[in-house]
Amino acid sequence: MNKILACIITILPAFATAQQFTVKGEIAQPAKVYLFYRSGDNFVRDSVLTEKGEFSFSGNIEEPVLGTVYIKEQGMNEIPDDHLFHFYVEPGVITIKSLDSVKNIRISGTPLNTDLNDLRAVLKPVNNKIATPDEEGNRTVLYQQRDDVFEQFIKTHPGSLVSFDALKEYAGVLPDPVRVLPVYDYLSDTLKAQKSVAAYYQLLLNIKKTAVGEMAPDFTEADTSGNNVSLHDFKGKYVLLDFWASWCKPCRHENPVVVSAFNKYKDQNFTVISVSLDAPDAKAKWLKAIHDDGLGGWTHLSDLNFWGNVVARLYAIQSIPQNFLLDKEGRIIAKNLRGKDLDIKLHEILSSSN
Repeated sequence: MNKILACIITILPAFATAQQFTVKGEIAQPAKVYLFYRSGDNFVRDSVLTEKGEFSFSGNIEEPVLGTVYIKEQGMNEIPDDHLFHFYVEPGVITIKSLDSVKNIRISGTPLNTDLNDLRAVLKPVNNKIATPDEEGNRTVLYQQRDDVFEQFIKTHPGSLVSFDALKEYAGVLPDPVRVLPVYDYLSDTLKAQKSVAAYYQLLLNIKKTAVGEMAPDFTEADTSGNNVSLHDFKGKYVLLDFWASWCKPCRHENPVVVSAFNKYKDQNFTVISVSLDAPDAKAKWLKAIHDDGLGGWTHLSDLNFWGNVVARLYAIQSIPQNFLLDKEGRIIAKNLRGKDLDIKLHEILSSSN
């Protein structure tokens, strides 16, 4: 697929017994080939040197999963991006072949990989245009065309795992349930019953609970001193609920925007609650980031449980930074305000409320 999010690996319900897969490869250049995939709770890494242009892997899996092959040709210090290939590790014999350039590699031989090749073929024209610099002004139209390809593929392949992964590509990092759920409904009942697909559906429902217009779910979490703070304590104020972490570079890049907004509007019944997704052993880093970025003027909360943060899970947070702007009653009136959009929205809301 054009772009697979590195942090998402699809896991389906276990079969009754593990089933065998075989990967048979043939490439023209001498190389070392690396294979990565998840099997149950384990992440499997394997590698092999080609012999007379051929290589093979085999193993047992409990369910089909997305895997990755890296091909490091002889003499390479690093593996370039165009030598990395995603495919489905599934029962059967999977063929990886290129008799000229590794860039022209073909992966086939099993049903899911056949479906994946079909999807890649119909995506290729629009992806090529997206990658063309002189198409910069047409990106919005091109991305819509790509979404149309995903939607049509899902319609015509309702029972394929590839369609589920295409759905996640269609949805993007910050899925909009209103937009995504109608396309989800194209999936077959059999596919919807699988554990990972059902979990994604539940995620969409959870995200829907934090849509603009909904009341923000209440919560209680500890601040930097260990004192419990509840969202309902801030009724009567406009609140920017901001999810971030000290390790998140885009969050740290956005922090000056939040500082500027806080300083500009703090005397107009506005404040910030920052919820950090820092890890259990990272309290010192969390506190240092608050100090270094000048964030000390407002409330900071965290259970120091990384992505397991209770509030983040309540708000179905899948990536950071994310934020929610709440009115004085605790209703969500805007989401994911970045850069100048945050100041524009606050000026609009606060100037009209005075």
